[in-house]
Amino acid sequence: MNKQTIKNEQYAALKAERFAEAKSKLLDGSIGAISVDTCIFTEAGYRLDSGTLKHLEQFKGNAFRLVFSEMTFREIHGHITKHSDAAKGKLVSALRGIGKYWPVQIDKPVLDVDELLGSDSAKEMTSKKLSEFITRCGGQLIKAKSNLDISELLERYFNVHPPFESSADKKSEFPDAIALLSLQAWARDEGIAILFVTKDKGCKSFCKGSEQLYAVDSLSDALALIHERDTHCSELCRSLETKIAHGNYPDLNDKIENVISEEIWSIDWTPEADAFCYYDAELEEVELISAVFDDPQRCPEFKPVDYRNDILVVKTSIELEVKASCGFSFFVKDGVDHDMVAIGSSFIGQKEFVNVDILLTFEKLSNDAPELVRIELIPTCRNIDFGTIEPDYGDENSSGEY
Repeated sequence: MNKQTIKNEQYAALKAERFAEAKSKLLDGSIGAISVDTCIFTEAGYRLDSGTLKHLEQFKGNAFRLVFSEMTFREIHGHITKHSDAAKGKLVSALRGIGKYWPVQIDKPVLDVDELLGSDSAKEMTSKKLSEFITRCGGQLIKAKSNLDISELLERYFNVHPPFESSADKKSEFPDAIALLSLQAWARDEGIAILFVTKDKGCKSFCKGSEQLYAVDSLSDALALIHERDTHCSELCRSLETKIAHGNYPDLNDKIENVISEEIWSIDWTPEADAFCYYDAELEEVELISAVFDDPQRCPEFKPVDYRNDILVVKTSIELEVKASCGFSFFVKDGVDHDMVAIGSSFIGQKEFVNVDILLTFEKLSNDAPELVRIELIPTCRNIDFGTIEPDYGDENSSGEY
């Protein structure tokens, strides 16, 4: 076995070890974000709207977060600008060269290039392109100014700790160091870890010693791992649904009703009604009668909202039956003075069915009976229809003066 073969086997073993560690952290919920190194963009040819980079668009609106270091984006911006300028220069040169063989004006091709590519400079075009990319992907830029620990950066540089290496060109590692330290600090503050996609040796060495960054070599492998994590989350949801259907949480409905009763006014209730005249409405009371899962079989359907450190937060829909009471004051407009004149009032009670969403937080998911630790009602707006209304005159003479 030659040295190259041994080296390849060692590299493959280290790659497999990193992959296994990242997979473990993804499946236990520790990793909640992904970031991509500059070298991965270089490998993809900076094609932001095709290939594997396009698949980053799946994180738009996803609970799993996509983050980029500000330093990474600055590097990418510089590279794309440089390549764009070079490509435009080659195109202009080629069109001018055509003048040797084709009857065209010398400066006409330049005008054609401007018409073709637009009047923006390469720098302006790149800024727009990157801005559109991060918007499509729902990405977040991590600023160095608010996340970088300068003391740690200098300590790593002077003591030659990863990503710095013992070489004459170690100053070139400053962008990587700034990016990694910024991401690490952000992840620490957010209480999550980051799946960091890179092929850089120094970056992988840094991640090996970090509790917040876990390196994988391939973006396609990283995306496959995240899909496996999503599948795992879905399986956890289905497992919890089954346990509830089999009666493992017998007091769940009572707990949900208690929480909703306590938080019933976190819902913005709006009374609605039909009347022959103007009216003011004052909702006086909303009482919860019952709360059941919004399903024909009264079984929950969970959707994962957050998953980290073996804690799963799910969302589900609840059907509420409420009894509301509302006071209505009625008015007509005076035909002479055009003032609003009160003509009576009424007090009406109404039952209504409405749907709301709640969040359930489960811990110790590996146990046979994961522990339900929190129930939250998601604030929302709901209408209560009181039907057709009119003044309640009671025993009074309806023809009297008001």
